[in-house]
Amino acid sequence: MGFPFSAGILTADYRDGCVYLGGKKHPAGYFVVQFLNQYYVNDTAARIAVFRDAVCYHILDQLRYGYLNIAEHEKTGRNMAEIMKALPMLPPFDTLDAEAIRDHISALFTETNGERICAYFRSRAEIGSMGQDEIAVGTQDQKIDKKNVAELEALISEVQAALRFSDALADDLIRAQAQFKAFVSRLDEAARFDEKHLLPIALEVFGAAPLPLTVEYTGLKKNRASTDETVARRLCFDRYYSFLLTDFFEGLHYGHYPRRCPICDKYFLMQSARRTVYCSGMSPYVVRKQPLSCRAYGAYIHRKERAENDPITDIYKRRCAAIRSEASRGTITKEFAASAQKLAKEHKQRAQSDHDYAVTQYEKDLERVKLYHDTEQR
Repeated sequence: MGFPFSAGILTADYRDGCVYLGGKKHPAGYFVVQFLNQYYVNDTAARIAVFRDAVCYHILDQLRYGYLNIAEHEKTGRNMAEIMKALPMLPPFDTLDAEAIRDHISALFTETNGERICAYFRSRAEIGSMGQDEIAVGTQDQKIDKKNVAELEALISEVQAALRFSDALADDLIRAQAQFKAFVSRLDEAARFDEKHLLPIALEVFGAAPLPLTVEYTGLKKNRASTDETVARRLCFDRYYSFLLTDFFEGLHYGHYPRRCPICDKYFLMQSARRTVYCSGMSPYVVRKQPLSCRAYGAYIHRKERAENDPITDIYKRRCAAIRSEASRGTITKEFAASAQKLAKEHKQRAQSDHDYAVTQYEKDLERVKLYHDTEQR
C-alpha cells in the first residue's frame, strides 16, 4: 500500500548499542551522522521545507470543520508527491519504495476521493440537522450506511496522518540539525567523551521533550547464524525527530557520539572516549599528486591527532573552565559567560589555522582581563 502514515513512519529494534532497521544492523548514532551529512546535500532539507510550506492549504482545518476544497485537496497531493521525491535522500527513508509512496499519495489525494469526502460531510450534516421527532422513530438509521462510514472515516484519517507527517517533517529537520550541531560544537567542554561527561551537555542542548513513539518487546537473533533469540526493544515512531533523538541517546548511552572532521567538514560517529580529531575518510586535498586521508593530511599540516597534547586547546579549556566557575559563583552572568566562551572559541579556531597568531597573540587574547574586556566591547 505504500507509506503507512497512520501506523507510524518508522519501526526499529534496539539492543546492545545497535539499531536494526531495514534488515541491516548499525551502531546506535549512525543515523544522526547520516542525517547531518545529508542535510545540505542536493538541498534535501530545503526542498522538503519549500514544498511543506505549500502542502496543507488549510486542508487539516477543513477536514476538522467538516468541509473540503477539492481543488486544494488535489494540489496538496501534488506538493506532497514532491516532498516524497526528496524524502528517500534521508536515511533510513532510503530503504522505502519511493515509487510506491508516490503512487499511494496520488491515489489518496484524487478528485474522486475529494468528492467522496464532501458527500460524506453533506450526509453527516443532513443527519445532524434532523429533529428529535425523526431521531426518535429511527429515521437516521435508514440514512446511515455503516460500511461507507467506516471506509470514509478511515480515508479521512489517512489523509490527516499524511498531512501531519509532511507538516511536521520540515520542522523536525530544522530543529534536529540545529540541536545536533550545537551539541557537536560543545564537545570540547567535556573532560572525557563518555556518557557521564557528555550527558549533561546533551540534556542542556535538547532539554526535556515528549517523544511520540510506541514501545514493544521482541525476540532478535544476535546474527544470521544464531539459533537463539534475545530480548530487544521495538520502537515505532510517529515523527522523524523522535527517531533521530532516540538514535542519538541510545548511542550516547554506549559511548557513541557525532563529531565533525575539521579537514573534510563531514560528520562521523565516534565509538570510544578517545579525542580523535579527524575522520578515517579521504580528505579533499592532494599532496604531491597523492590523495590523503583526513588523518594523514592532518599529520601533514602538523596538527595533533589528540587534543590533550595540543597547547591551543589546553589554553582554551582552562579559560572556559574558569568562566564556568565564575558563572556558577555568580561573579558574572550566564549570558556574559556564554559570550566570553564564544569569543574564546573564535580565538582558538583562528589559532588552529594561523600559526603566527597562535605563537604571538593567542594566549594574550585568552587572558581573563583581555577576554572580558573584548567581550564587553562586543
